[in-house]
Amino acid sequence: MAPRTAPRRARRFWLALLVALSCGSFSQAACAVDKAKVAEGMAVQAGKAFEGGDYARAADLYLNAYRTDANSAFLYGAARSQHLAGRLDQANELYQQFLTAANADPERQKRAREYLAEIERSKAVALAADAEKAQRDDPKLAASLYQDAYKLAPMRPDLLFRAAVAEQQAGDLTAAQKDFEVYLAKAQANAPERTQAQARLESIRRKLNPQVTPELVAPPELKAPVEPKPEAKPVAPPETKSVVQPDLPRPPIGVEAPAVAPSRWPGWAMVGLGGALAVGGLVVYLGAASANSQLQQDLTVTNDAGQISGLTHEEAQSRAAAINTRMGVAAGLAGAGVAAAGVGTWLLVRTPARAAVVVPQPGGALLVWRF
Repeated sequence: MAPRTAPRRARRFWLALLVALSCGSFSQAACAVDKAKVAEGMAVQAGKAFEGGDYARAADLYLNAYRTDANSAFLYGAARSQHLAGRLDQANELYQQFLTAANADPERQKRAREYLAEIERSKAVALAADAEKAQRDDPKLAASLYQDAYKLAPMRPDLLFRAAVAEQQAGDLTAAQKDFEVYLAKAQANAPERTQAQARLESIRRKLNPQVTPELVAPPELKAPVEPKPEAKPVAPPETKSVVQPDLPRPPIGVEAPAVAPSRWPGWAMVGLGGALAVGGLVVYLGAASANSQLQQDLTVTNDAGQISGLTHEEAQSRAAAINTRMGVAAGLAGAGVAAAGVGTWLLVRTPARAAVVVPQPGGALLVWRF
């Protein structure tokens, strides 16, 4: 048996060697076809995972297919899968690589640029949310996050406005002034933050550049020339005779009347009215402040294109006007309440009339009030 086994093994060895040499020397094109088929098979599996919503597995399969066969279509599929899987950094890198890939489809390149812009907006929204959370405790960090978000989404100047507000809260008035000025230069004329930005900017400018405004002296009025009147002859005043009061038999007697305390109910009524007006103003103000906070939240809700989707422009303007009106009513009620309370307090604390004195006179009596 041994003599027969050895020749068989030898024949198998030489046959395997011949096949290997044939694969290496016959044609490299045949091996390339095999790689393309393998990559295509992985791409088919990746497409099924993509349609099933398993974007992470689809991304891995597309990447393996691209490593096997450098087909730009596989690279695009991997980038899109990473994007939908929420891996924005990896998707950004693969989109950039696809844009420079050889023989890339122009239509897919156009979509890749749109997806890159979408990723930038998504990152900007995430940074803005983090900045809003940090603004109360660390306004300086919030300003930095808003700045980063604005760099990613320069089409949203409202992020620059929020950065300026945070810088103002942090005490960096110079940076806040600069960002408010840039915001006003780039924001639309009907942007809801323009009025507040202008008011804040003027306040910062007054603090950074205090100036004493000289009093304006009005020019003297030009009066028409007055014709001189003829001199009137001096008239001698009539002679006055001194009236001699007869001596009184006794000194005048002063009779002091008791002090009369004024009624206190008008004062309490005015104080109560002032308090009611002030409370009413506070209630109106809190309602307006809550409505304003809700409006600001609605303005931050954006779609994939970075546009506000929570409400229309007309609705935002209408709500902002209503909020401003309610703020004005609140201020008016509060001012009226303070005034009424002040009057009531004065009525309560005023000093009553102290006394009256009757002084006898030769021709009658003289009544004198003392306060």
